[in-house]
Amino acid sequence: MSSLNIVTEIAGGESQYCEFKRLVDNVESIAGEIVAFANSEGGVLYVGVEDNGQIVGLDNPNVTFQSLTNICRDRCIPPISPVIEQQTVNDKEIIVLTVKPELNRLKPYRTAGGRFYIRVGRDKKDATGRELVRIAQLVGELHYDESPVFGTSLNDLALSAFAAYHKIQFGITLQEQLEQSSMELKDLLRNLRLLHEVDGEFMLSVAALLLFGENPQRFMSHSRLSAVVFAGENEDSDILDRREIIGRLPNVIEETRIFLERNIRRPAREHGFKREDILLYDHKAIGEVVVNAIAHRDYSLSGSQIRLFLFRDRLEVRSPGRLPNSITLDNIKLGVHAERNRAIAVLLTQLGYMSAIGTGIPRLIIRLSRTLSGREPEFELVGEELRVRIWAKQI
Repeated sequence: MSSLNIVTEIAGGESQYCEFKRLVDNVESIAGEIVAFANSEGGVLYVGVEDNGQIVGLDNPNVTFQSLTNICRDRCIPPISPVIEQQTVNDKEIIVLTVKPELNRLKPYRTAGGRFYIRVGRDKKDATGRELVRIAQLVGELHYDESPVFGTSLNDLALSAFAAYHKIQFGITLQEQLEQSSMELKDLLRNLRLLHEVDGEFMLSVAALLLFGENPQRFMSHSRLSAVVFAGENEDSDILDRREIIGRLPNVIEETRIFLERNIRRPAREHGFKREDILLYDHKAIGEVVVNAIAHRDYSLSGSQIRLFLFRDRLEVRSPGRLPNSITLDNIKLGVHAERNRAIAVLLTQLGYMSAIGTGIPRLIIRLSRTLSGREPEFELVGEELRVRIWAKQI
């Protein structure tokens, strides 16, 4: 950073990204300023500058340099990696400490005194539980489906649904588990990362609400699935049937299956007195498409639900959210996968709705559909929506 740039920035005063300190006289306070920048969008700490922007310089900049290095290493947890420079401005020595987000991705950071700070305007402030959750989500330390649903409580858990899952997964009843372990329900749920304590309140995780909630759509209305049957080959044709499918995710899966079985045509060939039904779709393939959409959609996008359109010549499943991480439209067909909703995928696998091997797209959707219809399924990204298109067998 040049001397001219430093003078210009200091002249602009303290801001969201700029803090002045006369001396390093309180290591916990200085650590707090650095932590606040690291937990936010980065920033620059100028040492040797008064609060009003007057550059007063440092008597011993080498000692200050070393003190800041030690603070970042020993008083910030995890240690923060800054860029520290000694600069001469107006014939005065100052220290410029820059916190770059790309060098500090282990959020959230805290001081050795146990304080989590964020930068708000010209000040640092203690991060609330909700703000810490958001920070963890942004850096991928906490998957969205593992985060708490604000407004929920333990009363929103359907105990019978969770107990049924518990018996399947652990082989003993929920009551037996609690009695044998001398554990309360809330502690068991917290150990399973299905319940969080935030600011003194217990809240269900997104996965817990969607899999075991009494009424998931009360808090996440977009977790429903909209199913529509069209008479023709586009959305302008007449609607033959439609339904908003709600409830817990296993219920959404089962009700979608029933909807499709009711509406997929079953043409037949007559052979004398015998009738030969013709399958238009491979049931395993369309089941995999539906379950994948439910398991892997982006539930943080609250403005839209999964949409299932059954046209005369094809089935389309439109799922909110772009492809996660390094997944592309090309490698997804080869079985490369990354779990956006880790907890939901695990729970649906344990309940028997998904396979843990992650090869459903090439093995079931593509191969089985292509074998039956002779046409390759299509994968397309339209805005923030992934569309999967399976063609019916031509007769």
